[in-house]
Amino acid sequence: MMRIAVIGPGRYPIRQPYAGGLETMVASLVAGLRAAGHEVDLFAARGSERHVREVEFPGVEATTDTGYPPGTREAETAAFRKALAYIAGRGYDVIHNNSLHPLPLAIAGSGGPALLTTLHTPPTVEMRTTVRSATGGHYAAVSEFTAGQWRLPRAAEVVPNGVDVNLWRPGAGGDRAVWFGRVIPEKAPHLAVEAARRAGVPLALAGRVGDERYARTVLRPAIDAAAPGQITWHGEMRHRELAALVGSSSVCLVTPVWDEPFGLVTAEAAACGTPVAAFARGGIAEYVAPDIGRTAAGGDVAGLAEAMRAAMALDRRAVRAAAERDFALERMIARYEGAYRRITRTVRI
Repeated sequence: MMRIAVIGPGRYPIRQPYAGGLETMVASLVAGLRAAGHEVDLFAARGSERHVREVEFPGVEATTDTGYPPGTREAETAAFRKALAYIAGRGYDVIHNNSLHPLPLAIAGSGGPALLTTLHTPPTVEMRTTVRSATGGHYAAVSEFTAGQWRLPRAAEVVPNGVDVNLWRPGAGGDRAVWFGRVIPEKAPHLAVEAARRAGVPLALAGRVGDERYARTVLRPAIDAAAPGQITWHGEMRHRELAALVGSSSVCLVTPVWDEPFGLVTAEAAACGTPVAAFARGGIAEYVAPDIGRTAAGGDVAGLAEAMRAAMALDRRAVRAAAERDFALERMIARYEGAYRRITRTVRI
């Protein structure tokens, strides 16, 4: 058994319905480590579940997932300083940093607990500068692609994200496609609408609106231009309801127009037995194997429509088996446990 401090992102709380893939991954990590018998403290934004409330991060309320309203970044930085001071005096074996704030990186090599930082995104200017001057610390990355985007003092171990395959259970499929995720320009659900139209397949859309302007000026007109009844909007959903929707769909569309670091929706869909049709951007190209789905070149909507048709012909049982093989939460937890053992001088089991 180890004592582990898990630092989550500062922007949104770790609770359902999760704001995005990062929040989902941190929740799964904490749950999996606790189930494995470790003592885990979660440091996260206000409103999270089962976290250390004395030093929670203030969180951000905004109409987009980028940028900070005046004063909130300063408040977040002050909260991170307080949390790191709290962590330093509590005798943890490992600090597992999953935040997008540079401060945890700055304490690497300071003589405290071993620090493992998982890289979930491309490097920001702040984080790149901090890593360059860091004297210690260890790194993991969610994909080979993401690891390659960083210049690190030591190589990052690639640990694919895991999903709870007992929650994301096999479904019978259906006649419609599904797209789910954050509704932001980078995820481009309007291109899923166009691909479904070209393929002649109804489409269900589900997710949290992370950019109101994009939803209003780009996605909504695309939905309105579709044939009546072709597009169904479900909004934000809790995971059990979302898993049921995904499992009753014929194919999951994944349409990033940026280089996706991992693409958790691919693993979640595959666990439901629902094959994936995706733009091969970033880490997605690594993880959408032939037994999980089909890919098209980034931005190629006609190619994505063809990939949809090919993916729909895959054996759903084989898709589920591939997800259990590649993305089971227990596999991710075992990989991180191994990393913790390697970076700590003393491990209590």
